[in-house]
Amino acid sequence: MVALLASRGGDEERNAGTSERQEGRATTTAPAESDSNGGPIRFILGDRYASGETIEVVIENVGPRAYMFESAYQACYLSYFESAGRRFIIPPGTHCDIFAEERIGPGERKKLFSWSLDECVKDRRGCVESRPLPPGAYTIKGRFMPAAGGRPARVETTFRIVARPTAAV
Repeated sequence: MVALLASRGGDEERNAGTSERQEGRATTTAPAESDSNGGPIRFILGDRYASGETIEVVIENVGPRAYMFESAYQACYLSYFESAGRRFIIPPGTHCDIFAEERIGPGERKKLFSWSLDECVKDRRGCVESRPLPPGAYTIKGRFMPAAGGRPARVETTFRIVARPTAAV
């Protein structure tokens, strides 16, 4: 069995799980750092989202072998940063006490979790208070272990949150 290396306070990320591509959006695919062919695991996300929008965080395996991800609390095993480098946690990634690995095979896409583009500001074994992220650039980073062992695939993507358009009066 392959164990996922992870640390909520460190530099390592944990990972996540079902499929679906987001409709009507340009996608950003960020290559894994450990591969010269563009990386086997990619995030499938839009380039920009309106503040407060709920998004689906999806990964795709474009490589030739299977990788593992955490399927119980997927958001716990990724890291989130604002453009200045400040790390934060998100509501679906605060209560992380169950470990359940799942495979993502070559050519598969897996939905990791839904997220309302907010950050958790009070965590008590689950987020009890959150606030919307302000407009700006944000980065998600992850690390996925190969199912058969070997070097992890590291992946990251950056997207923008823009102010929600105001309705004309």
